[in-house]
Amino acid sequence: MADNILPARRSVLAALGAVPLAAALPKAAWAAPSFDARIREIIERPEFAGSQWGISIQGPDGPLYQLDADRQFQAASAMKVFIAGTAFHALGADRRFRTTIYGTGPVVKGVLRGDLVLVAGGDMLLGGRVRRDGTLRLPDPDHTYGAVPGAGPVGGDPLGTLRELACRLADRGIRRIDGRVVVDASLFREARESIANGNVMVTVSPMMVNDNVIDVVIEPGRRAGAPAVLRVTPETGYVRIRNEVTTVEGPAARPLVLAEDGALSGEIALGQSLFRAYYIPAPARFAAVAFSEVLRDNGIRVLSEEVEPGVRTPLTEHVSPPLPEQLKVMLKVSSNVHTAMWPHVVGAGHDNPKEAYHAFRRELFGRAGIEPDPPGATEGLYTPTLFTQFLMHLKREPYFAPFRQALPIMGRDGSLAKVQVGSPAAGHVHAKTGTAMMMGPQGMLHKALAGYIRQPNGRWLAFGTFMNQRVAPPALPMELASLAGEAMGEIATAAYLGLEAS
Repeated sequence: MADNILPARRSVLAALGAVPLAAALPKAAWAAPSFDARIREIIERPEFAGSQWGISIQGPDGPLYQLDADRQFQAASAMKVFIAGTAFHALGADRRFRTTIYGTGPVVKGVLRGDLVLVAGGDMLLGGRVRRDGTLRLPDPDHTYGAVPGAGPVGGDPLGTLRELACRLADRGIRRIDGRVVVDASLFREARESIANGNVMVTVSPMMVNDNVIDVVIEPGRRAGAPAVLRVTPETGYVRIRNEVTTVEGPAARPLVLAEDGALSGEIALGQSLFRAYYIPAPARFAAVAFSEVLRDNGIRVLSEEVEPGVRTPLTEHVSPPLPEQLKVMLKVSSNVHTAMWPHVVGAGHDNPKEAYHAFRRELFGRAGIEPDPPGATEGLYTPTLFTQFLMHLKREPYFAPFRQALPIMGRDGSLAKVQVGSPAAGHVHAKTGTAMMMGPQGMLHKALAGYIRQPNGRWLAFGTFMNQRVAPPALPMELASLAGEAMGEIATAAYLGLEAS
């Protein structure tokens, strides 16, 4: 479930009859009359009737506030702080990933007499995310969430990194490749992983271009009965998205379905604009096809003939931004596609990368004084106390500054960009959101927020706030999730202003 569905607060509050959110309160009202009373006022609002809350807030010298802090809660995407922390622990904050181009034969008068081999190094930012100034495009919701309302292409050139490499080869005078374009994805074995986007399966690979997603924007035709209009990026010979979508005048009766073979079927209503992500099932093959086409666009012919294997000679390489930038896609916009990648990347070079990742994580938990395999962890259940203990350990690590900057910043960016925008704590809370929903008559909402608060005096606090609530029709889970997320932001603001050491 994406951590990014934020309907208009005014309409939501009107529908639920809630009290105004605390962002409208004067500064003096945030911490009065006491911190506990302020927390109770937030979590006991009518819209949260029947909910269970767990809160742990810890300072440098120990716990400052706890509410049911040893109860297990579903952490949802908040558990991504464990993955990120393990990546920092195992790889180091300065780690960069190299995508290298080799030739398997000599270059003679502009002709590479061999294969061109692109060796994948686990870089997850190959594509259009990285701007010229080094900052990242991080739209929320992210395109890796596929059909989530508001999602769309990242922007930039999705084949930009491949074009950069092709230009470098052309600058070396290469005009023809006698052999093939080959992608070496042996850093770790490609695997199928489930992500929490409607139980979609994706292929995890050390070769990732445009997040291994083809973006499909669907617009209605000029009139009912006309075929839809598609905008596909990037367009390559790897797959052809076949347009079988019909424009209708009223609400669409048939939902859009994008099959693995590229067939896009269903209906779109006049006035709509929709987005679907095509998750590439064979990333190495996709990159090889796309790179061949980019080479051709740069005046380099690929003959794709069988050649005798030769010794690899390096021709050029692309060096990624450092590890903290790589982690921002998982943390700031909560991409589950990137989340599925990280255990494989962290454990790369071992016979079983995922088991190696878990060994690194157990080691990190041990250093933090946490049981290596805490009860319930395999089901995503953790206590607020465990979160704050883990986060305070990372606070003492040399990579704390880049770690916290990679988290969403309340009122500023990522999945917290629209939370507590006008509060005094905006810009001072770095935390990971989490949202999980079970729909239906016995529906359940799980909401989480865990991270750091930098108080006005410069003191850093670690906090974890969690909530469970049953959601039965006609209640709207997404609207309740938005209200719960805002309430968690209010709790963080109250701690920012009013929580003192006991």
